[in-house]
Amino acid sequence: MKGNETGFAIAGSLAVFVAILMFVGNAIAADPTERVLHRFRGGKDGSAPSAGLIADKAGNLYGTTTNGGAGSCQGGCGTVFELSPAAAGRWTETVLYGFKGGNDGAIPQTGLTFDAAGNLYGTTIHGGMLGDGTVFQLTAAATAGGVRTLNVLHSFVGPTEGEYPWGSLTFDQAGNLYGPTLFGGRFGGGTIFQLVAPATAGGAWTLNVLHHFKGVTDGLDPVGALIIDSKGALYGTTYGGAVFKQVPPATGHTAWTLQVLHNFNSVLGLSGGLLAGKNGVLYGATALGGSANQGTVFKLTPPATHGGAWTASTLYEFTGGSDGEYPQNALVADKAGNLYGATESGGTSGLGTSFKLSPTQHGAWTKTALHNFTGDRDGSGPGAGLIFARQGALYGTTVAGGSSGNGTVFEVAP
Repeated sequence: MKGNETGFAIAGSLAVFVAILMFVGNAIAADPTERVLHRFRGGKDGSAPSAGLIADKAGNLYGTTTNGGAGSCQGGCGTVFELSPAAAGRWTETVLYGFKGGNDGAIPQTGLTFDAAGNLYGTTIHGGMLGDGTVFQLTAAATAGGVRTLNVLHSFVGPTEGEYPWGSLTFDQAGNLYGPTLFGGRFGGGTIFQLVAPATAGGAWTLNVLHHFKGVTDGLDPVGALIIDSKGALYGTTYGGAVFKQVPPATGHTAWTLQVLHNFNSVLGLSGGLLAGKNGVLYGATALGGSANQGTVFKLTPPATHGGAWTASTLYEFTGGSDGEYPQNALVADKAGNLYGATESGGTSGLGTSFKLSPTQHGAWTKTALHNFTGDRDGSGPGAGLIFARQGALYGTTVAGGSSGNGTVFEVAP
């Protein structure tokens, strides 16, 4: 990277990116309103949505539940679901697939990604041929409400490839997929992988391991979605506190190179990935750290000259209690540069918050609480990141709470 000349494409689905461009200009007002769109009932309906959502152009929301559905797993093997806006402000949930826990995979811990044809892609941390997780495709329905088919693109087979793919997938311009595995690899510290798309539709995808984490100087246990820049470089985080860049091979070479951009030097829980800002700036959150050790929001600024050091600055330190605790996932931004996210716990009831961070003329950032979760019908534990979708509203999930304690999908609207 030279200076600040980095053009990022945000990881995840094309539909989400379009939705952000369409709606994100409307910043959340000072007095937002939280509304629950769906309360999971457990069983076939699904339970514990621990990942974030994606949206299509029509405003339908898609996500996964860690448990529930069919299958032999205790509590269920998880689901893929769709939420569609209906009349009178109601939303309708459709379970698109229930994992069975065998070769099809089990426990989809992270969110989904679209391709241009409307197929959904995701990962499971268990199941597959050896139980080490899968990458799957859920085909688009030929007609509204039609059948979708689950195709397993890859089953991980332990130490050589990695285990437990724990991050939403990222497409490059050629249609190849990228993601991290939390564990496994040659040194047991996780991997970054590439799945090369087949030359013809229906063919086999090819797995390439781009990096095996050693856990010494390169970080440990990569987790969260990767983002990709205009030159094909990948950026991500490790749970052990490192922010890294995976550089594609130079012309005539085949090996990718990993560079650590910043190391927080402790287990800070960088589990949600990064947000790309203007001029190559990266934003993220740490679950721990800060003066109260309750988490931070940070900015990483690229060097002014090639090969220089990145500069880390703390935008906000959570103090715990009513202020919120443990922001664990990626942030989202509006056109004005405000940042939005969630804390897994804390708030007035101790069960999580959604928040907005606004820059000021003097360089400080001001935090506004958008909603304090009560754990009752509105849910508890909003550990996943938020997205913008219909009319500038924010959408997210809670892993617990709701009518039966199985989690919710919520909206925070102006």
